[in-house]
Amino acid sequence: MPMTAFKRSSFARFLLMMLWLSGGPVAPAGQRSVTLQPGLTNGTRFQLLWRSESVVPAPGLQIFPDYQLHTSTDLTNWVLTGERLAGNIGGTNRLFSMLSDLSAGQMQFFRLESIIELPGADFIGEDLAEADFSGGNLFGANFFDANLHHAHLPDADLTGADLRFANLTNADLSGASLFAAKVLSADLSFADCQDADLSFANLDGATLFATSLRGADLRFCVLNEADLSFTSLHNAKIDGQTLLDAKWRTVWEIVNQGATGRNLQRADLSFADISDADLRRADLRGADLSAAFAIRTDLSGANLLNANLRFIDLRGAKFDTNTLVNAKTRLIWQIVNEGGPGRDLRGLDLSEAILAEGNLRSANLANVNFSRSFLNFADLSGADLTGATLLNANLTSTKLTGANLTRANLRGAVITDSDFGGAVFSNTIMPDGSTRSN
Repeated sequence: MPMTAFKRSSFARFLLMMLWLSGGPVAPAGQRSVTLQPGLTNGTRFQLLWRSESVVPAPGLQIFPDYQLHTSTDLTNWVLTGERLAGNIGGTNRLFSMLSDLSAGQMQFFRLESIIELPGADFIGEDLAEADFSGGNLFGANFFDANLHHAHLPDADLTGADLRFANLTNADLSGASLFAAKVLSADLSFADCQDADLSFANLDGATLFATSLRGADLRFCVLNEADLSFTSLHNAKIDGQTLLDAKWRTVWEIVNQGATGRNLQRADLSFADISDADLRRADLRGADLSAAFAIRTDLSGANLLNANLRFIDLRGAKFDTNTLVNAKTRLIWQIVNEGGPGRDLRGLDLSEAILAEGNLRSANLANVNFSRSFLNFADLSGADLTGATLLNANLTSTKLTGANLTRANLRGAVITDSDFGGAVFSNTIMPDGSTRSN
């Protein structure tokens, strides 16, 4: 219909709807987006066209959600419009069309809702990587051995779901309900389970490496033999019926109840996330804190003598003059918290240390042993690294501009995105074993 045939009020309404819908991609829920194509069929009828999109990217199993259109005259009160359009599993996408009558002199807005309603669905062994099931109803669904890597499942209902042996690495399960779910031997490494309901769930033998369980409900949860290395248990809810290995129950107590003055001699806190914990005056003699994540942990007055402190991350941690710790660890703490630009550290042992983001600009690091240390994002610009040992060190994004690397040994080091601009190379052993000189 030519523009001149539009009534003034109809065109105004159409323009507002065009601005609202923009004729482009919109996200009905979560990351699930479709492209809406609005148009007028005559002066009083409005048509919406869109093509369904799978919630699982190719080449995974194609799953198309249901759609429900809503209308409003004030963007506050919304009412259902038309029938709910059913989705499907498998097959290809479809083109949907919806007609709506426009009332004279009244603005009208449209909102499209995509709905995941798949209770009891069978996804055994399916490839569902990066799927967007946000807020979906997956009650009792079977995901045995399914690939849910990087899947989006926030606020989804997975009550009673079978997730045994599933790959849930990097998945977003924040706020999801996994009440009574079977998650045995599943891999949830790096998954976000913040505020998730895992009560009565069985995670026996599951891998939760670096998983966030902050605020999660773990009451009556089975976590026997689960790997909780670097798992955040802050504000998680547990009770006497939570089956949790003694080591991780101790970690939970430390981060949630504090451990001021507590006797933790010879405690195994290796690979534990004890960040932000209160360990003031704690007795940690002989404890194993190797690779512990102790960022912002208060260790004022703590006794760490004879403790295993290899690879402990002390960024933001608190030491004071009463903290008893070996000289090497105190120096590491100083470097990552106070910096050491221009310091003379010749010949010292800084191996197996977390020195990430440390400031050692223009420092004298000749013959220093940095073997297996993490120096990622550290500033070593202008530093003297003559004869330094950097075997298998992590130098990702390390700044080495103008550094002197004469006779330094970088065999096996990771130098991804390292900045060597203006650095001096003379008989320098590079990561691949070759010798470089300039």
